[in-house]
Amino acid sequence: MPGYEELESKIIQTNMCTVCGTCISACPLYYIQMVEGKPKRPKKKAACKNCSVCFDSCYRTSGEIISDGSIGQYLRVVSAKYNGSGTYQDGGIVTAVLRYAHDMQLIDGAVLTRGSRMPMPFVATCAEDFNACAMTRYGVSPVLMNIRTAIVEHELDKLAVVGTPCHIQSVSHLQQANPELSSAMVLSIGLFCSENFAHSHIAELMDFIGLEEEDVEKVTVLNGRLVIQARDRNTSIPVSDLKTWVPNHCLFCKDYTSELADISVGSEGSPEGWSTVVIRTKKGEEIFSELERTGQVSTSGIPVNELERLMEASERKRKRATIESA
Repeated sequence: MPGYEELESKIIQTNMCTVCGTCISACPLYYIQMVEGKPKRPKKKAACKNCSVCFDSCYRTSGEIISDGSIGQYLRVVSAKYNGSGTYQDGGIVTAVLRYAHDMQLIDGAVLTRGSRMPMPFVATCAEDFNACAMTRYGVSPVLMNIRTAIVEHELDKLAVVGTPCHIQSVSHLQQANPELSSAMVLSIGLFCSENFAHSHIAELMDFIGLEEEDVEKVTVLNGRLVIQARDRNTSIPVSDLKTWVPNHCLFCKDYTSELADISVGSEGSPEGWSTVVIRTKKGEEIFSELERTGQVSTSGIPVNELERLMEASERKRKRATIESA
């Protein structure tokens, strides 16, 4: 049976690994660790013989799982804004969903990303944690490496997962491949992602222009440009100039809107200060409709032309990946 050696040779060493962190959580003996930005088993272990858990838990070993539709299946798409106080990315919808789900005891924690200088996976267990993780952080984050930590060390059994399409696809794969971990993942919130950027390049850019990361208010991709908003100035660079910043695995990803999530969130299609929300499942609809009913979020319809733009952006990513994979 295929085990760690096959995972390393077929996925990790071929740059197909998305560094989602799943294999780290999958190993029940904690043998796989993050080493220089990649999952690695530092020493060969006898217990790995005849064990295929890490290989079977990696979604890249079975291929991408997305629909044929441009943004996947959904119940409805709206533009929305969280009405709570605080500083959030766009409309703050991810924070709103997490806080409501936690208040209603639908979840007891979440695995997501936080950090200022470097995006880092984090286990959040309260409203203060959710707020601290608001705002987009560009850079590869092995979010799912903390699933086992959340279950075993934090004693959580109702987890939300917040991540980009590669994280959400991995969660979907785990539903079939690893019930031990997947049984604790009860809600998935996916982020729109055209491509990621290595955080080291963004940090170098900030150093070059003399910008301290603590002065950065927001980093986003808008209208084909990477925009860094700071207290006293904005810096804007065409995404087309940043191709060398993109990790190799992003080139083969066909999923723009996190099609397998319960709820997907991004900025494409909505005005500044609002988020586009794609509600995909009954669970996602139940949570979001309560946020609307209680006035915690404001919503409006998305114009047909903006929805078409979202679908076109999704199709562009799908076609690019198809060409790269050929």
